[in-house]
Amino acid sequence: MNKIEGIQDKSDYEDYWDFINFHIDGYWLDEKLDELYPDNSFKGLIPTLVYWLEREDEKAVVWERILPNENETTICPILMCPDDNDFSCTLIVAEIRNCGDSIQWKQIGIDNTEDWDAEKVGSTVNWFNKFHELNFSKQDYLTMLETFKQRLPIDKLRIESHIKEWNDKKAND
Repeated sequence: MNKIEGIQDKSDYEDYWDFINFHIDGYWLDEKLDELYPDNSFKGLIPTLVYWLEREDEKAVVWERILPNENETTICPILMCPDDNDFSCTLIVAEIRNCGDSIQWKQIGIDNTEDWDAEKVGSTVNWFNKFHELNFSKQDYLTMLETFKQRLPIDKLRIESHIKEWNDKKAND
């Protein structure tokens, strides 16, 4: 069994806040992808489970697909570009299967869907051949998801406060 956790990570870029990130078997997922596929700018991608994913339809897709029903498989966006915070830029997806007591990430790849419709994401994927199947205990997986969920209201307050400060400063200029 692989070990998955949601752990606070420091952003690789000065302009971004710390965030909960996927920590798998002792590594950050974005850094492992960058190591396996250098020169693709995967390091610094952030999970789609964070609050600042901007579009509500995209948030719904992520949270509907991240934990498929038992004996079902979904293709779920898991990492995105922190500049755009949506499905329009670099988007990493996982084929996720709920096996009952375990959750499988059967494969991981880059989404190449051309139609920018949240429901169609994952319809065209370039699967990574150097990244092998991951198997997580369902309990570890649920704990990881709960860590992300608990962080959502904290990040919402941070973002709303930041927007208010920016608007107040703009009004005073």
